[in-house]
Amino acid sequence: MSKNYHVFSNGTLSADQMIFRFDSSDHKMVRIPVESVSSFDLYGGVTITSGALDLAVKNNICLHLFGFYGNYQGSFWPKETYFSGDLTIKQSLLYADYGRRVDLARNLLNGIRKNMVALLKKFGDSGEEVVLNLTDNTVESLMLSEARMRRAYYSKLDQLLPEEFRIITREKRPPSNFGNSLISFGNSLLYSEFVTQARKTSINITIPFYHSAESGRFALALDLSEIFKPGLVDRLILSLAKQGIIRPNDDHFHRIGNGILLNDKGRKVFVENWENWLDSALYNDKFKRKVSHREMIRMEIHKFAKEVEGIEDYKPARLPGD
Repeated sequence: MSKNYHVFSNGTLSADQMIFRFDSSDHKMVRIPVESVSSFDLYGGVTITSGALDLAVKNNICLHLFGFYGNYQGSFWPKETYFSGDLTIKQSLLYADYGRRVDLARNLLNGIRKNMVALLKKFGDSGEEVVLNLTDNTVESLMLSEARMRRAYYSKLDQLLPEEFRIITREKRPPSNFGNSLISFGNSLLYSEFVTQARKTSINITIPFYHSAESGRFALALDLSEIFKPGLVDRLILSLAKQGIIRPNDDHFHRIGNGILLNDKGRKVFVENWENWLDSALYNDKFKRKVSHREMIRMEIHKFAKEVEGIEDYKPARLPGD
């Protein structure tokens, strides 16, 4: 089974026939068979040879680049394998239909709220203070309602987190405390996973319905990943912080200027638990089998494609569902 490879060291990524080879700056070499790779997430200073890029193109493998703050910066995007011009046209028509976008935005936000409340209830909070006004008739005003809802949600999340990990105020670049650092890094990993899974579908990940269609980003990944943040990212952070797997000290973090970031050891611990979390599975009544969180992300993209095609109304996933 293929998996995401996270590279934290400086070095060179090259190819030898059907095998990726990574030579680190400290003279360690790792050989990775191409069939075992779903994507590469690169955090250090990595030189990528033309042979590695060629192998990635031939096997539809994305390379995601992360910046100094652990934030997603961009991707090497191989030529489209499952591209559908017809679906792209329909997505564009949906984006141009403002009334339909508003309806979908309401649907999305309602799903986000339900997942926020479900997570809080799982940890003993009623979630009653996480409220949402869905009467607005513009995407922009719905975004303001979402921002108010998210502030209330983070305030309740702070009551569940150990004191050292409390978020207080959501800050990103740079995150100024341990809680914000974990959320920023987790959200970046979720975003890159959506980009990776979109490569296995015919959807055009650049055409959104909620966020604006700005150049240089995969805006639909921003839309759909919002659904999974409470049940995947925030739930994992609660687990890591409450169990002491990630510790608020120099063992897992370092201070850079006014910011607090995960250090290499902290990122490795987070990524290891993140990948295990994505591979963990729950029984799905519809499919009569267990479905991993990673599969659920791909299914969410397919569900949205059915909305675009007019086959089935899009219903956001429910997480946590166990």
